[in-house]
Amino acid sequence: MPKLKLTISVYDYNDFQAFLQDAYADLNRQDGKFSYRFLQRLAGYSARSNHFWQVAKGKAKLSAEAAARYARALGLTPRQTQYFSLLAAMKQAKRDTDRAACVEQLRSLRPPTLRKNEALVRYEFYSDWYLPALRELVALPAFKEDPEWIAKTLIPSISPRQAKEGVEKLVALGFLVRDGKGRLKQAEPMIGGYGDRLDRDPVAKLAVRSFHRRMIELGEKSIEAHPQEDRLVVGATVAISQRQAQALRERVREFMQELDAIVAEDEPIETVCRLNVQLFPFVRRAADVERDDGDERRSRARRGVRS
Repeated sequence: MPKLKLTISVYDYNDFQAFLQDAYADLNRQDGKFSYRFLQRLAGYSARSNHFWQVAKGKAKLSAEAAARYARALGLTPRQTQYFSLLAAMKQAKRDTDRAACVEQLRSLRPPTLRKNEALVRYEFYSDWYLPALRELVALPAFKEDPEWIAKTLIPSISPRQAKEGVEKLVALGFLVRDGKGRLKQAEPMIGGYGDRLDRDPVAKLAVRSFHRRMIELGEKSIEAHPQEDRLVVGATVAISQRQAQALRERVREFMQELDAIVAEDEPIETVCRLNVQLFPFVRRAADVERDDGDERRSRARRGVRS
């Protein structure tokens, strides 16, 4: 078989499994004889194994050693191999702090000359709580491109340096642009809709999860930071069926779509607000409790522990 070369770039991916699947498809298109088994042999695995399929489909984890093997088989450079290995480490990490550490390394490895990675752009946008707020603040008629004014206008306040660097970052990321007179304005009146917030991209998902945590913290602080007439904090604890719980989730999604429509209405902009909505269970599912009880009984039996 002639030596094949990938026509896709690992730097365009945030999911190692998607890259593996596309890399195989790319090489298979070039030569129909390029099979899973052939790729496995190149990576040093038995042709009888289904290791590649299991990893690519998420049925098995990809170790650091296996990542290096497949990277070598696919002809990746050392820098590309490091990027690919970090993609695997990020998706398989158990904690968001570990995933975030991987993303920071991914950002440093990705060549700046490549087209923007939209998920990484979103990650930077949500990296600081005040960036989305600052983007909305620009829409106020009274907005001043003055770091001191911005710093004291936002709640909670930020430093003038953060305000200055925040504006620069939003311009660099493409969220803010300048009009014919050099004044700042939003590149787009809205950033996506509710559906876009259900992104499955691991980098985008991490960005939104981290941002939600910070917003929940600010929501807690708002109870003391704002007078009651300027905020609304409501909630309910209810005993319901799983069908009703799903119905509530759907109603919340519908409401968020309605919110996008309300915000899009052409009215004078006077303030910037944050709306948080959380819906979560207080009890575990019966099946989960039963499964864990069974695991505990089997564990005690193996240890020879009597009830």
